[in-house]
Amino acid sequence: MAPASRGPSDRFPILNLPARASAPISPTEEPAMKHSISIPSRTVACVASFCLLAGAAAAQTGHVLNGIGPVNQSMAGASTAAPVDAAGALMWNPASISALGRSEFEFGFELLVPTARVRSSVTMPGPMSGSTSSDAGASPIPSFSFVYDIPDSPWTVGMGAVGIGGFGVDYPASTSNPIFLAPPNGFGSVYSQFQMLQMSPTISYQVNDRWSVGFAPTIDWAQLAVDPACFSPPDDANGDMNPTYPSAAHADSAWGFGAQLGVLYRGPSGWNLGASYKSTQSFETFKFNSSDEVGNPRSLSLDLDFPAIASFGVGYTGFEDWVLDLDLRYIDYGNTDGFQESGFEPDASVAGFGWDSILVAAFGAQYRLDDHWTLRGGYAWNENPISDAQSTFNLPAPAVVQQHLALGFSYCIDEHWCFDFGYRHGFQNSIEGPIAHPTFGTVPGSSVENSLSTDSVMFGLRVAF
Repeated sequence: MAPASRGPSDRFPILNLPARASAPISPTEEPAMKHSISIPSRTVACVASFCLLAGAAAAQTGHVLNGIGPVNQSMAGASTAAPVDAAGALMWNPASISALGRSEFEFGFELLVPTARVRSSVTMPGPMSGSTSSDAGASPIPSFSFVYDIPDSPWTVGMGAVGIGGFGVDYPASTSNPIFLAPPNGFGSVYSQFQMLQMSPTISYQVNDRWSVGFAPTIDWAQLAVDPACFSPPDDANGDMNPTYPSAAHADSAWGFGAQLGVLYRGPSGWNLGASYKSTQSFETFKFNSSDEVGNPRSLSLDLDFPAIASFGVGYTGFEDWVLDLDLRYIDYGNTDGFQESGFEPDASVAGFGWDSILVAAFGAQYRLDDHWTLRGGYAWNENPISDAQSTFNLPAPAVVQQHLALGFSYCIDEHWCFDFGYRHGFQNSIEGPIAHPTFGTVPGSSVENSLSTDSVMFGLRVAF
């Protein structure tokens, strides 16, 4: 909070509340401290930077990509019971690689373009409102998938190395949007960069003509940079009674681990059933080298995992040249470290995202036009993991898109070489809630609206052998 000597007319309106005096935070203290401090003006919006790791989610179903590669994405991610390519099979059901009926190498590339906007308004001490768009550009998301059908054997093996997310947020400071005013009245600009890669060595066993089972350990790598880092408490090392959050712009990487199990039943008359469970991906702690307001060293830490996912699918291949698939998924954000908690800690750090677990429905269709051309389309819908009340806490990463429409096609030179193309649009959605303050709660007469839409173009190459 700004010093009490400042006049109310030149402050961020919610700061016209009595200040609390307290001792500055030592630059060597860790985020685990639990004691009262004076609240910096940047706190109001800095809380949002905690949620930057949801950047990938902002484009998809929360924090989870709804598909991998141009083929699977063109079917809106539907693949659990009717696999049509290596990437989708490895991602959603390890048992389904037995049903591909071939060995396949696949490379895919997605270019994701988010359109994010934040609008905020206040009424005290005078009305002010404004809108700011993120300057972040397109994010590349690569994928590599390989499946080998061992000849004269019930075993099939595979390997996936896919970008689960790639996103950058770059909101500039503003002179008219209250929540992006320069400090100490607002929090100025926000920057983040996030990347996540998942590797999945996979094995599938075909029990008989109907049943197959699969297993895959999952190995994850993620890198995060964020400024400001409001998952840690602010410090007032310069003694100006206006504590500020440190920076975590020096990116840190962390490893995570989990596993996935799957089963596939290929029934009579072209009906298939599939199910899989991907466990929580448990990450080691992110650790950042930072500094306080006067340059003394600070060590920051953040615990954040990837949610468990349960998938169930129904597929149908009884129509000549058609493949249909309907997937239902449950993404368990509500029981994942870093997601289930919300609000502020007593030291003014942010407790977590405050996301709810969600249901996802995806339908995809593929039609083989002739020996060279194949057409695809899909639609996906998901619940919104973020409530209006959590709008402040998710400013830079509003994972609020709920509807996705996808189209794509493949051109195969022969039975071995295919080129894949796809396009996916995430329809604009928004949430709106009051500005939240760590000491005084919600601010009367204030609002923060987060809006997001996304577009992706995809291309790739598949080689069957």
